[in-house]
Amino acid sequence: MIRAEMDLVVEMLHAYPMQYIGVIGRDGRPKVKPFEFKYEEDGKLWFDVMKHQETYRELMEHPYVEITVADRETTQWIRIDGKVRFVDLGDIKTKVIASSPVLQKVCEREGSQNVIPFTLDEVTVEMASLDTGMEKRVFAL
Repeated sequence: MIRAEMDLVVEMLHAYPMQYIGVIGRDGRPKVKPFEFKYEEDGKLWFDVMKHQETYRELMEHPYVEITVADRETTQWIRIDGKVRFVDLGDIKTKVIASSPVLQKVCEREGSQNVIPFTLDEVTVEMASLDTGMEKRVFAL
């Protein structure tokens, strides 16, 4: 992994904090859901899901996902695909919660016991633009 490539990915995810994640539903059909990137550390992108949500059960059954976001003005977009790996450790959960005001509010209402952090393994990133002047880039993280 080249640090500059990871920095580009993180910059794009922070610039557009509401991403969309594609999963395979328990009914076998594709689902696209709003999602939120939390932070990057040591070359790993961190996200979370709530244990009581259908998305958690879907990810348990079908761990491969694709996350995307696009800039309407520049038409630049990014797709990140990988395999979900749940990591339910206290220090990671604390960082995930601390990185998101939205999640902090949820935890104030519901507690943090249902927050399940995850990272992605086998990550491939594709960046491009609908503008023909930008060359598509594909790289592994």
